[in-house]
Amino acid sequence: MGFEGFVLIAFAPGLFWLWLFVRLDRIRPAPRRLIALTFLWGMVSVVPAAIIETFAISDEALEVSASLNAVALAMFAVVGPVEELSKFTSVRLSVFRSLYFDEPMDGLVYSAAASLGFASLENLIYVLNFGPEVMLARAPLSTLAHLVFGSLWGYGLAVHQRSGRKRRVPLLLALVGAAALHASFNVAVFGGWPLISVVLVAIGAVWAYHRFLWGQRTSPFRYRRSLALAACWRCGTLNRAANRFCEHCGAKARHGAEELVCGNCKLPNRHDALYCTRCGDRLLR
Repeated sequence: MGFEGFVLIAFAPGLFWLWLFVRLDRIRPAPRRLIALTFLWGMVSVVPAAIIETFAISDEALEVSASLNAVALAMFAVVGPVEELSKFTSVRLSVFRSLYFDEPMDGLVYSAAASLGFASLENLIYVLNFGPEVMLARAPLSTLAHLVFGSLWGYGLAVHQRSGRKRRVPLLLALVGAAALHASFNVAVFGGWPLISVVLVAIGAVWAYHRFLWGQRTSPFRYRRSLALAACWRCGTLNRAANRFCEHCGAKARHGAEELVCGNCKLPNRHDALYCTRCGDRLLR
């Protein structure tokens, strides 16, 4: 099997979980390019995390013969906090500053993208070192686990955004909780208690799913839709872009070449635009 096959095996689970959860972002879908970019930033965040862990953790702590205390210390003091903070930083310093981060659901969507980007590159490293067989456990368990860990601080970001970016304590507690859960999962894996790790991920996945449903319920755009508008070629009246005739003069619409006007902020956009370039609203036909 070539390198391309290894990449496919390593990245397919992360992309699957991302597709599955992002489908829940239905009310005001995040731009796909920003989700992809956040996924890439999540991959990049592996680098600083790996560098810090290399210098902060002794080789003895990761050996099979290592004591449980040594493993727990490495996981709770280094691995959990460093990896979750690296993923969080990849969101906080990039897409969080975007105009498109404008509802609680975004915290969950972008945390999932960053976490699964991190997990996917980590999968590739494991596949290159131990062979594709390692994905039998990492695909359904470790990859999903990263999404679960990220959903904790993603929920913290969601609460932070919902409060007008004023409530920082829930975000800090969410980061601590994500690091602790991450460390607990790793200790269960290294300690030879696979059932505990499975239970943690299963409960966490259900919790994350319900957080995405919470994001739908709390969206400020739940009962608002930005219908794309188009000016009538004859009288200039703004009509719904899907209309076949002008509501004012009755002229037959000429579709395909006109500008689309955002129904939210009234800014003209290109005729093939999917999102408004000013307010970020999706231009619904």
